Amino acid sequence: MFDLSFSKRLEAETFYNAIVSEQKLWVYEESGRRFSVKLMHSSSRESAYVDVVRALHHVVRKRKIPAWMEGVLRFSYHFDDADEIQRILEIEQEFDSHPPAGLRLPPVHHYIKAYIQEYVHVRDAVVFDDLSAGCLAHIHTCLADYTGKVIDEYKQEESYQLLVDSWRHRVHHQDTGVQLLHILDDHGLTYFHDEGNPLSHSETRLYQKQYPDEAVSDLPLEWPVTPALVHAPEEIIIYSDQAENSNLELLMNIFEEKAVWKPKSQFPF
Repeated sequence: MFDLSFSKRLEAETFYNAIVSEQKLWVYEESGRRFSVKLMHSSSRESAYVDVVRALHHVVRKRKIPAWMEGVLRFSYHFDDADEIQRILEIEQEFDSHPPAGLRLPPVHHYIKAYIQEYVHVRDAVVFDDLSAGCLAHIHTCLADYTGKVIDEYKQEESYQLLVDSWRHRVHHQDTGVQLLHILDDHGLTYFHDEGNPLSHSETRLYQKQYPDEAVSDLPLEWPVTPALVHAPEEIIIYSDQAENSNLELLMNIFEEKAVWKPKSQFPF
């Protein structure tokens, strides 16, 4: 019979909710400050082992890793800003649910699961606090490396946000004399002057030289967002029927109240 004890009610409840599939097999009990979850049928131990490991791994991921990572951030990487720490922890949660393609992350969850498997395999009674302490000691080096990868992503995100802010400052404060650009989303973005003639690459290159700005000087002309950033019009009107388009969402974010979104059927040219 498995007997798992917890010092915190929320951790016990998280484990119980993760493992219970048939009410009759598991029972949740509270006694003073002790919270336990027990498997009531000893004949079910072998089949329950996999579920116990899975549920314990779930509790560690949801309840322990954020606290462990915060400790690593504070004491190994010397972060002390609460907002920065919170954002880094949010990125870790995003990594956990949707691992980024092409980024090799240290296998911290593999090590956690392997430790839990070995720990549970030789015990009928599991004290979660003891398991957690041993697991943290076992994975600490890997966790520090993993946290470093998350910090790298945070720094890239922070740098990108600074770049977006510089683009936003340009389009709101740079007077290029351009009043309005129409942007048609039709197998790519095509820009039009208010008179109806298409905007050319040569015009955009000329404006890059006439209104120099480090934020736009190196942008490729082929990037669909570049003409809007370089010409910095007083207003843009986007004609699109797509609910989601990363380039158009970026333009709306940068131009804010200076951007208008209309259906393609209202494109005037």
